[in-house]
Amino acid sequence: MNQLKYDFSHTGDFEMKVTTFFGLEEILAKELLHLGGKEITEFKRGVSVVGDMGFLYKANLCLHTALKIVIPITKFEANDENEFYDNIKKIEWENFISVTDSIMIESVLNSELFTHSLFACQKAKDAIVDRFREKTGSRPDVDLIKPAFKLYIHIYNNEVTLNLDSSGDPLYKRGYRSDINEAPMKEVLAAGLVKLSGWERHLELIDGMCGAGTIAIEAALWANNIPPGYYRSDFTFMRWRNYDEKLYDTIYESSINKIKNAEVNIIANDIDEPTVKKAITNTKNAKVDDVVTCVNQSFFDLMPTRGAGVVILNPPYGERMEVPEIEKLYKEIGNKLKKDFQNYNAWIITSSPEAIKSIGLRPSRKIHIYNGSLECRFLKFELYGGSKKAVKNPETMTKR
Repeated sequence: MNQLKYDFSHTGDFEMKVTTFFGLEEILAKELLHLGGKEITEFKRGVSVVGDMGFLYKANLCLHTALKIVIPITKFEANDENEFYDNIKKIEWENFISVTDSIMIESVLNSELFTHSLFACQKAKDAIVDRFREKTGSRPDVDLIKPAFKLYIHIYNNEVTLNLDSSGDPLYKRGYRSDINEAPMKEVLAAGLVKLSGWERHLELIDGMCGAGTIAIEAALWANNIPPGYYRSDFTFMRWRNYDEKLYDTIYESSINKIKNAEVNIIANDIDEPTVKKAITNTKNAKVDDVVTCVNQSFFDLMPTRGAGVVILNPPYGERMEVPEIEKLYKEIGNKLKKDFQNYNAWIITSSPEAIKSIGLRPSRKIHIYNGSLECRFLKFELYGGSKKAVKNPETMTKR
């Protein structure tokens, strides 16, 4: 019999695994520490943390850079599909669900033994259903929309890890974004870019090629302490048999009471008028239209309104552009930054090596990150007014 790390009769602290995008692990770890998490350990695309049920509720509601939060149930080895089935069937699933509950199963595989995720999900479902049939004569139903129990399976070689998904829909699905572009940036990545940029509330933030406005909106959420889960009405943990609605309501109210009305200057700019209209709709949905100003003009006509700040750009990467076009665009971006954004820090995310070479500025920092399946670099450019060399030249320094 596999030893369970957790079941719904459990009280007190337990381990959770919080997933994120590659490159955001350190930012996520800091968020978890700020929320009161314990035993925080980073791993590739995620962070392990220990807390109680109240912490699980708060983390789902308040984390900006998390994709989902799962609870490890158990792990075992399986060298073929029969061993996989048998091990899952041995688990005391009645400690989690009853025949009246609905289930959903997702899997991620990195194995030569198990190569089809849908087959793994089907086999796991059969094992759970068969156990209930033998014990009760009935079985739980499958619900792919709002299941009471969502099992998340990870298989690495022959090692199988079973996790209970507490989030349901990925946490990047905030709920405020009703109008999006063809390939929108995920909200979690946008929040991560804002945090990686080092932007602070008193500085101007310019999203110069804003698309649906996601970077600007995520900056506004962070600046005003608005929990990202504020717009969602559903998490899977709300359908668990041990869900404490009163505790969740207390945590929710406490989080809402911490919302600020800070005076923040955030600009969301795009050259395409229909795109700007989408950004306007989304800022209104997110209730941050009082701090995000949406502007419809070319980035090359945009001028900063303060003496210092942060510019974040998510320009075309080149997937639909020829190399000469991409090189020309990024060269113009570099020239614009040098000319008009002195004393600002500019950050550019791109997957194009040609683009990086064409900017004409030396990045002071390069962060390896992924935007969806695209391997990218998030580049920092410190735009000084005048020459840095002049400051270091002894002949120009004032003698004391």
